[in-house]
Amino acid sequence: MKKVLWGGVLQDQTGPSIATELGVLLPGIDADHGVGASLSGIVSQRWGPVTVHLNGQAALTRQQHADLFTSVIVEGPFDWTVRPVSEIAYERDFGGVATRSALIGAIWQVKENVAVDAGLRGSRLGNHTEEEIRLGVTFAFATK
Repeated sequence: MKKVLWGGVLQDQTGPSIATELGVLLPGIDADHGVGASLSGIVSQRWGPVTVHLNGQAALTRQQHADLFTSVIVEGPFDWTVRPVSEIAYERDFGGVATRSALIGAIWQVKENVAVDAGLRGSRLGNHTEEEIRLGVTFAFATK
């Protein structure tokens, strides 16, 4: 769940947009057991055709460890139907290892309230690397 705390450029107003996200981490299928939770803060600003999002998150992992995450996301022109996106991130699981990652992809704005995203992500977890293909769908709706 995301809540906009301060309407800004992402809400067609001036200044930065500030939001929070609250998440529940459910058990995975044949993977992570247990439940966890996350709380994020997001500050977004647009300069010309480029939008930048600064994210910070504190979480309790499914294994009940503290976890901190931060990232910077850069998006291409918002008025493009398909816009490029990139992300640089760092995560520290206090019961595990630190993760550094980079992502490159695209966001397709299907409708005003529906977006599809795809990306390739490379990460370094401790002493080994991982590659991922990421796909997502975002549905936006007002809660008022």
